[in-house]
Amino acid sequence: MFKSFCTLLLINLLPFFSNGQDPEVDFDQANRPQFHFSSPKNWVGHPAATLYVDSVYHLFYEYSPIENSPVYLQMGHAVSKDLLHWDILPVALEPDNDTRDLYRCTVRSGSAIVDGQNLLGKQIGGSKTLVLFYASFECGIRMAYSTDGGKNWKKYAGNPLIPFLDGEYTRDPRVIWYEPAESYVMILARNPKDNDVGDGFSFYTSSNLVDWTYESHIVGPQGRPDMFQLPVNRRPDDMRWVLTDSIGSYIIGDFDGKSFTVETSLLKNEYGSFGGSSGWEVPGNDGVRRIQMASLGTTAIEGMPFAGQMSIPVEMGLHKYLEGVRLVKQPVKEVEQLQEKSMSIENKNIIPGLDKNPIKRLKGDCVRLVGTFQLKTLSSFGFMVRCDKDGNGTEIRFDATRNQISCLGKIAPLEPEDGKIKLDILVDRSSIEIFANDGKVVLSGQFSPAIDSRDFILYNTGGELFIEKLDIYPMRSIYPQKK
Repeated sequence: MFKSFCTLLLINLLPFFSNGQDPEVDFDQANRPQFHFSSPKNWVGHPAATLYVDSVYHLFYEYSPIENSPVYLQMGHAVSKDLLHWDILPVALEPDNDTRDLYRCTVRSGSAIVDGQNLLGKQIGGSKTLVLFYASFECGIRMAYSTDGGKNWKKYAGNPLIPFLDGEYTRDPRVIWYEPAESYVMILARNPKDNDVGDGFSFYTSSNLVDWTYESHIVGPQGRPDMFQLPVNRRPDDMRWVLTDSIGSYIIGDFDGKSFTVETSLLKNEYGSFGGSSGWEVPGNDGVRRIQMASLGTTAIEGMPFAGQMSIPVEMGLHKYLEGVRLVKQPVKEVEQLQEKSMSIENKNIIPGLDKNPIKRLKGDCVRLVGTFQLKTLSSFGFMVRCDKDGNGTEIRFDATRNQISCLGKIAPLEPEDGKIKLDILVDRSSIEIFANDGKVVLSGQFSPAIDSRDFILYNTGGELFIEKLDIYPMRSIYPQKK
């Protein structure tokens, strides 16, 4: 009955919703992220799709026009030239079948490609057709296209491409081009109706983007799929396929165009709220950059007109360790554009209780801390972030007795390398992202510090800490400053 009431309310409210989002918003709000993407208002979920074309990054995302509630989801759209500064465009896609239901036939995550071969026959002039694949909740896997560079989108008349099957939850289509077979591959998160087949990812192929043939299924990964190739240690003669999901796990292996052959178990490198990631493929002089962005959470913050924010875009690589090849993720180099050098500490030995706080001069609400620390004899060390005058704040702690790092209620395993820990920490007004040991371990999440809590503390317990180097950068806002 409650759902019926809300649906009736939605019908009455829809005439008042516009197709775009009002960009005339005060982006200097107390808990508004200053260098992470957030919507001017209302609820934002996972990235719905990503596309790099004509030197422009397109970000599509799950968006609700109904305040901070994840209902009646549409596909929001923003563009950027540097992965930092985003221009909000009108909503790309609204729910299907003229639905006024809160959930059914609403738009969920997918992926985007360029129809370089004009397989759909929609191209006008020299502008290549852009194609969006998406899941319509309980209404199948669908497609839309744009013939004007992404300004306007039209839904394919033959939708759905893959019909909804009652009792089988199929979602999150990720479409890639597989060059050796000259065909497109769609990876779907799927729990097959057959009870003997476990949840995982299914692979489909197509030569025309319309007709899709089921090929295989892999059990294990959960949530949204992404798949790509990366060189090991940047060696182009040693390429591996990587399959990632939306809960921080991944598998390394081989792909033949129809099925994925695993070389590793299901591994993990993200332990916080980094979820539902979607990736860009960016050609460059040094090869293809593989970049992902994800949601850092969708929780509303009291007093704020928005809910949810995106992670910093991360560049991915494969590195060979003693235990095998592992996926690493680090903030894209473009983030350095926002850095202002504040202070640096080098070759300093810290004795508990004597040196107290070596970063006591640091004040602020948007900071990047990049450091290499020798553990020496300590039992733990870490940072207290966004502290008040009494030292109360959010703790980032490395426990040397357990080789674990923790923050915001989350714990991740972190093994020292040559007796050292490397940390790259991004603190925004309402989020923390930690990249440890060159991105081998990632820990992130949202938080809501008090407005006047602007202090930072570096501490160690049980023994000495040696700071090889610690660079601290106040971060500039991506938004124009008020005059």
